[in-house]
Amino acid sequence: MPATGAPTGSTSDAESDLVLVCDDDPGIRESLAEALVDEAFAVETADRAVDAIQKIMRTRYRAVVLDLKLPGLGGLDAISVIKRIDATLPVIVMTGHASYETEQAARAAGIFYYLVKPFSLRELAEAVRAAVRSRDAGARPKGAPKAH
Repeated sequence: MPATGAPTGSTSDAESDLVLVCDDDPGIRESLAEALVDEAFAVETADRAVDAIQKIMRTRYRAVVLDLKLPGLGGLDAISVIKRIDATLPVIVMTGHASYETEQAARAAGIFYYLVKPFSLRELAEAVRAAVRSRDAGARPKGAPKAH
């Protein structure tokens, strides 16, 4: 069952700070969800990229936290699908198998932030807060090309 929480201290009732967390490891997925709920985010979870994509097609999220190593459709491929659905949705990727090549590929796909496991829950919360702010402001991810 996904962790959920209503944002507290929100100034806008129009849209909650709904975040999607996708990781195939149930322990990690639920720990991240609980940490974000503790930071006043509403959270939904998915255990596979295809499930996350289906949720993104139905729901407007403020940010997505996505593991790169997932069964079936991998995280890098999922990013390109997510960006076709909603080009402005900030995607925060996380990986325990970091490499320069993987990071560059993820950045080229349009990610907002790259987290290397193990990372602190504080770093995650800060990345999600920054992603939500960027979505609110319509900002581009750092290093993203300007639209023509």
